[in-house]
Amino acid sequence: MPVTRLLRQLRNPLVVTALVAAVLGAVAAGWRWPYVMYGAGTAEPVHDRITGKPLEEKGAFLYTTVMTYPRPNTFFLLYGWLHPRMEVLRLQQATGGTVNYEAYHNRNVWMRDNAVAEALIAAYDAIGVPLQVEQTGIIVYQFLETTKAREAGLQEGDIINAVDGKPARTGEELAERLQEKSPGDTVRVSGTRGGKPFEAEVPLIKLSDGRTGIGFLHRPVIKVTPPDPVSLDFSDTSGPSGGLIMTLELVAHLTGEDLTRGYRIAGTGTISADGSVGQVGWVRYKLMAAHREKADYFLVPYVEEGGLDNWKEAEAAVQEFDLSPRLVPVTSLKDAIEFLRGLPPKTEPDKT
Repeated sequence: MPVTRLLRQLRNPLVVTALVAAVLGAVAAGWRWPYVMYGAGTAEPVHDRITGKPLEEKGAFLYTTVMTYPRPNTFFLLYGWLHPRMEVLRLQQATGGTVNYEAYHNRNVWMRDNAVAEALIAAYDAIGVPLQVEQTGIIVYQFLETTKAREAGLQEGDIINAVDGKPARTGEELAERLQEKSPGDTVRVSGTRGGKPFEAEVPLIKLSDGRTGIGFLHRPVIKVTPPDPVSLDFSDTSGPSGGLIMTLELVAHLTGEDLTRGYRIAGTGTISADGSVGQVGWVRYKLMAAHREKADYFLVPYVEEGGLDNWKEAEAAVQEFDLSPRLVPVTSLKDAIEFLRGLPPKTEPDKT
């Protein structure tokens, strides 16, 4: 009988071992660990992400990314620990202590959107054209240790534009809404979270300077309106590290000048409205991606105030992993453009 046969098979040590292994394997595959894995991402042309101003390029600007894999299962986690070109961090360390991964992601999305806005400002400034800039809100960037808003439901990455139903789109407006309040009072903040409306009732505290506040560091959320029908689509990315490459491609589109000179130009670095370039994370993984896509040059933030960390990391990565892109130090958009304009046009080898 089938039941009798099954019971006999279960007495077989090999069968029992196989069943236990199958169960453990299923558990290991399904269990998600509180870690984030990092590795080489992509290095893809930026050209088609900018529309409204046609441009023919003989080379390409390459937008480099880092592969991130949050909450891996047991097998992927072991793979990441053993792989010489990957790194694994605890989730709390990777997210910088945000309330949760959603908050971390939402803050990174704002960083990307802000990078696009700053790229537009810097690019148009480079060609001498002013832009219309409007502040539409403030983002919860980081909580103070003394805040009580986290427990009340406020998250990093939340964009606030009103308090108690009244506009609070700037730091000054927020302070004005709170100036008549006292520590212990509660206010209703509203805005967007991940693109959707949200509200939260948050208690106020006494800040270190004696004022009454919510207890967080904030950054402006801005809307930039260019005079041309130009747009940038980076909706499938997050973070600010593509700012420099975005801006270079945008300058090329606006001027009609092929700044690539026929080369494959990769790079990384944040961009500010004044054209200054800032440091980013995981330069080595972006370099690996650029190497894989046969980039000729890799633009690296060269920031002395930051201890030249990005430059040192890039030099070490080239040596350790035998990467081919030639490193170019840049401190500003102007530096990068001058370097590119100084390159001789790349010629194709003679075919015989």
